[in-house]
Amino acid sequence: MNVLIYYGNGTSFQSVKQTYNTLKTVLGHAYDVMKVDAHTLKSEPWESTCSLIVMPGGRDLPYCADLNGLANDKIKAFVKNGGRYLGFCAGAYYASKEIEFEKGIKEREIVGTRELDFYPGLSRGTMFPGFVYNSEKGARAISLHMKNDSRDIKAYYNGGGYFVKAKNYPDQVKVICTYKDPGLCKDEQEPAAGVLCKVGKGSALLFGAHPEYDVNSIDLSENENRQQMIDDLNASAPLCRRLLLESLCELGLKVTPLNEWKDVPEVTPLFLTAVQPSVAEHITSELLNLTDDLSLVKDDHDTFFITQTASNDLDIADHLKSLSLKREAEDKSPVLKIICPTSLPQNRQPVYPERSLTPFFDFAEYYQHLINRRKQEWGGGAWYRLGNSILYSEVITSTQTVLDKNYNFAQCLPDGVICLATHQTSGRGRGKNSWVSQAGAVQYSFIIRHSLKLSHAPVVFIQYLTALSIVESIRTQKGYENIPLRLKWPNDIYVDLPNGDLKKVGGLLVNSSFINNEFLLVIGCGVNLDNPEPTVSINEVIRQHNPRLLPLKREEWVANAMVTFENMYLEFCEKGVGPWFLNKYYKRWLHSDKLVTLTTHDNVQAKIIGITSDYGLLEAEDIHTRKKYKLQPDGNSFDMLKGLIIKKE
Repeated sequence: MNVLIYYGNGTSFQSVKQTYNTLKTVLGHAYDVMKVDAHTLKSEPWESTCSLIVMPGGRDLPYCADLNGLANDKIKAFVKNGGRYLGFCAGAYYASKEIEFEKGIKEREIVGTRELDFYPGLSRGTMFPGFVYNSEKGARAISLHMKNDSRDIKAYYNGGGYFVKAKNYPDQVKVICTYKDPGLCKDEQEPAAGVLCKVGKGSALLFGAHPEYDVNSIDLSENENRQQMIDDLNASAPLCRRLLLESLCELGLKVTPLNEWKDVPEVTPLFLTAVQPSVAEHITSELLNLTDDLSLVKDDHDTFFITQTASNDLDIADHLKSLSLKREAEDKSPVLKIICPTSLPQNRQPVYPERSLTPFFDFAEYYQHLINRRKQEWGGGAWYRLGNSILYSEVITSTQTVLDKNYNFAQCLPDGVICLATHQTSGRGRGKNSWVSQAGAVQYSFIIRHSLKLSHAPVVFIQYLTALSIVESIRTQKGYENIPLRLKWPNDIYVDLPNGDLKKVGGLLVNSSFINNEFLLVIGCGVNLDNPEPTVSINEVIRQHNPRLLPLKREEWVANAMVTFENMYLEFCEKGVGPWFLNKYYKRWLHSDKLVTLTTHDNVQAKIIGITSDYGLLEAEDIHTRKKYKLQPDGNSFDMLKGLIIKKE
């Protein structure tokens, strides 16, 4: 299930960043936390897979301009039907029936009604003087009083309001916390700072302050009370976190316990490993050729620091830190450090760092499995190359982004190089989806180049080959043949549970660029091997199916998946699309003879009969007239079979 954070016109960059990081920490173990825009809220079927929609701080009027009408209607219906809404500062103003902001100050006055109407009364602000748009200059640490707790909570405040006479709505509104200092409020001693509103079958949690903020990641250089704010807010951080956790629990969300709360981890270096020294040497040489005088590679999306040592001198370390801070202030990723091997052995043994540097992935085990698995192929798989090298990071932004958004960097890497991480902070999925990336998941991306001359082997089918290879890499193992892993078109992996439920356990995407008559493909895969949340893990399904079967280990599975894919890809390049592939694909997919309603074509009822051999489109047949339709997803990020459109001939 998804937690959707609005990121559109009017949202504050700082507020979106703080909201995302905090909710990723608190809810990321059980939910996919992702950012969405106004177009998504208006046009995509997000409601059925959403647990919480979040409106962060910013400016209320642009929210109205972009969301009034259809988007607000969908948000209201979602909450009334049992959904949840969370609003901070401007997001709380926006969710109130009426708003008064800086009333009487002509150039800044905002007064009016709002469509969402989750809080049934008036939200009035600011609470304290000195607010400045798009700045932290007027921010302050304010005291909140939490019900049933005598201690004061210091929380970040920058222009939020209070909920007027909240106690007048006892059947609809529960006061979560109050302002200890009434500030500019003249008619209440402790006005409501946080409220939980009952909205039909759902709920809305609204805060005038910012309990989600981490003061250590805010630029307070313009604020005269900077140091006092930092000291007060850091001292009160545990109480502020408790307030937020308990409030989210009241919404009915699965939260990370306070004693397990960990901040979004910092990005760690990438280690270059390879099956043979010659492979590592070639990649290292190509990367060094790209660097400038400071050993930096500045590409379209990321900046890389290429080195052959795990430690830097102080001057280099300070420079990299300064450059990373500058990039992060511009909403860019920090500098990514790539550590290449130095002393390469003369034999043909795999090259990788000491085990202590990669505690979550055993490269000795991976390369041994890769070599042994290749030996099972015809001719011993001597010409197999996919998976020969891995760029590994314990924490990375996104393996897909690193390879897909940095063209010059990717061009110097050989076919089959893998970028693999234990944790991703911004894992990418199809459309706007992201992947919940925890230690129990396996997430990686790899490069292949596909020639345009292979016209009998359309590039679009490579996503289907990849999905099938993931399933086959498990179901072709002895004893695992009946593990109920299935394919959902076009590129998701599901498990068919005994109770009839279908749960997603993996997915993939393929990004491409084209130059010199070939496609450069970046194939990203994410599979949940061990995490109990947010759905179910493959190893848990294996245990339920047969407790005597061994759980899958990530090193063996990645090696097996890469060899299985390469075997299929080589056959695909030779034979193209044919029975050898389609028979296997249909055996594993979920859709044969399923009925769909073609909402873009007079609600025709059609039966799915397969995929086309030219562009891999879904093919369906009118159950009454036998007319055939070629279907494709409409690009929505939430349900690939919910928004099918007819392909124009």
